[in-house]
Amino acid sequence: MKSRRSVAWLTALLVAILAAWGGVAYLGRQQPAGDCAGPVTLRIAAAPAIAAAVTGVATRRPDPCYRVEVAARESAAVAEHQSDAHVWLPESTFWLRRARSLGAFEAPDRGTPVASSPVVVALAEQLARRLGWPARKVTWSRLFGGDGVPVGLPDPASDPLGLATVLAVRTLTAREKSPQAANVAALRRISPNTVTRAADLYRSAAKKAFVTSEQALRQHGGQKLVEAAPDIDVPALDFPYAVLPAAPEAERQAAAKFLLTLLAPDGQHAFQAAGFRGPAAAALPGDDDLVAALTAWTGVHLSARMLGVLDVSGSMEQRVGNQTRLSATVTAIQQGVGLMLGTSEVGFWTFSTELDGDRDYRVLMPPAPLSEQRQRLVTALGQVRAKPRGGTGLYDTTLAAYREARRNWTAGRINVVVILTDGENEDDRSITKADLKKELARLADPRRPLPIIYVGIGDGVSQIELTEISKITGGRAFLSKNPSGIRQIFFAALAELSCQPPACSR
Repeated sequence: MKSRRSVAWLTALLVAILAAWGGVAYLGRQQPAGDCAGPVTLRIAAAPAIAAAVTGVATRRPDPCYRVEVAARESAAVAEHQSDAHVWLPESTFWLRRARSLGAFEAPDRGTPVASSPVVVALAEQLARRLGWPARKVTWSRLFGGDGVPVGLPDPASDPLGLATVLAVRTLTAREKSPQAANVAALRRISPNTVTRAADLYRSAAKKAFVTSEQALRQHGGQKLVEAAPDIDVPALDFPYAVLPAAPEAERQAAAKFLLTLLAPDGQHAFQAAGFRGPAAAALPGDDDLVAALTAWTGVHLSARMLGVLDVSGSMEQRVGNQTRLSATVTAIQQGVGLMLGTSEVGFWTFSTELDGDRDYRVLMPPAPLSEQRQRLVTALGQVRAKPRGGTGLYDTTLAAYREARRNWTAGRINVVVILTDGENEDDRSITKADLKKELARLADPRRPLPIIYVGIGDGVSQIELTEISKITGGRAFLSKNPSGIRQIFFAALAELSCQPPACSR
């Protein structure tokens, strides 16, 4: 059995994210009694979205015992570098826990929310009308279910808006028959539209919908945008007020008093005027759900080097309903290729028996970045035809494809061979199954993982045999008796690749 070994970069990412949520911090349980000795300066590092509103409250309600200085600071910058502020007010508890994960172990991991803003999707009116708006409501279920409008988001690994989106997608796809495959498919649809800065999404509003906060959308003064509120529970931005550990006692007392000012009716009215809602704790998932959601996201962002091998034997022309096995399989592949990252290197072979002279396989297109050949590959696949009366040259093709992929194995990518077939080996002159297994075992290298993923189609496939062969390489075999299930099977196979050795074992 293969041992489960950790990968440093993945562990660091997950620890940073897992540590990124929390609740209520200690703020001093009593207000200072009696007259103050003199005013102290309370320095607050506030997220840019809320800094102006906090300044306004401090200006309108001054206190003789302290004065407030508010600095608009990006939460990522405060999390990475120690601040000289006494109070930190980021957009989300996400950032408090992120600071701890980056080494500020004495920093509070919880704060007292002073305002909130739901996470929403914004889209231009012309895009909303494509979805039937205003007669038909635009919902997250439709947007993230692939309803024809691309959705942009900030990076979930470094922005609570993006992370909330990934959690929402996981909730939505949990309703599907194959949740893992549906989740991977949905994440692959949105992953090409990921940006580093949430503000950049507004610049492309005419072309794609995008995730933002309700408050940011209300403050947007440019193009008129339609708001799509989530129809499921999504963690909101909770704007926690947290006193930092280095604050002296006098400043801590001032911080406690100013917190009460922010939570008082006048303070809340100021936040509402700036587009915020009242304080609300984020609806946070458990650690296991968070790990699963982020592991899936990490997986779809890994580029692949995939050699696909497509059966074009005569039996692939068998009709099932209004499709043939081949046409249904090609459609599934084309859709899958459309969702893979442009940096992924993908090539395809076709195979039958004696398809290219004595060889059972033919190179349709060699692997190259999809950014360079995606459309050409989709077109070439659409022109593939079955070989009349051709058999299934499975064993020789499997070995040849594996040798080719092994020769061109590339570090830093998901290296995989995906073979789609509807039958068992029918080439009497091919290598035997025993010799195929022996040679695959010789070529397999756990340090350079290269699994074979079989996708079996119809009743003529032996899943037992395909599993027996693929397991030697750390792969798997999937079976779809109905062509309509091939697309889901293809995404399930891609979902398998989200966790690669040595990060996990199979």
